[in-house]
Amino acid sequence: MIYTRFNYPTLDYTFQPGDAIYEDINHDGNINYMDVVYLGNSNPKLSGGFGPSFGWKNKINISTFFNFRLGYDVINGTKMSTTNMYNFDNQSTAVLRRWRKEGDVTDMPRAIIGGGYNWLGSDRYVENASFVRFRTITGRYTFDPKFVQNRLKMKTLSGYITAENLFTLTRYTGQDPEISTSGADPFRIAYDYSMTPPAKIFTIGLVAGF
Repeated sequence: MIYTRFNYPTLDYTFQPGDAIYEDINHDGNINYMDVVYLGNSNPKLSGGFGPSFGWKNKINISTFFNFRLGYDVINGTKMSTTNMYNFDNQSTAVLRRWRKEGDVTDMPRAIIGGGYNWLGSDRYVENASFVRFRTITGRYTFDPKFVQNRLKMKTLSGYITAENLFTLTRYTGQDPEISTSGADPFRIAYDYSMTPPAKIFTIGLVAGF
């Protein structure tokens, strides 16, 4: 049996059973820069928003807003760092299903502290981060003008409640699929290191006119 090597002759690491499996694109038995392939694009194919509104008798008004990004890829840097089993850092519970002995069938390679190359950038860490997010909804009630003017001595009075970031529809496995990229380079790459996702916010208020 001939084992595949990594970056021969500079490093010349020989892959062993239980190691991550990388595709030898040019079939030379050596995994190096010549095997790099296109894995995705961090520029969304389509992004935007929409927000239907509803009204009833000029008293009740409900307005909503959704935003979305479709067809863009993100490197899940958190997954990369918490499943590399290379250092003594905290690791994800996903590593509990790692390869341990011959015959194991799993998607998680073996643990090699301070060695091996099971953590290289690959399609293990590239994910489609398409999403649709329910960004805001506002319900507003406008009090009857006659009641407001005659009883409360005001011109107008309305009350509202707003909810933000109620839910997000996505198959992305990270904390938040809405990853920002820096710079204007169209070839920039979006990395996710588990920044805190937007919080749910509820606001109640009154608007009065005198």
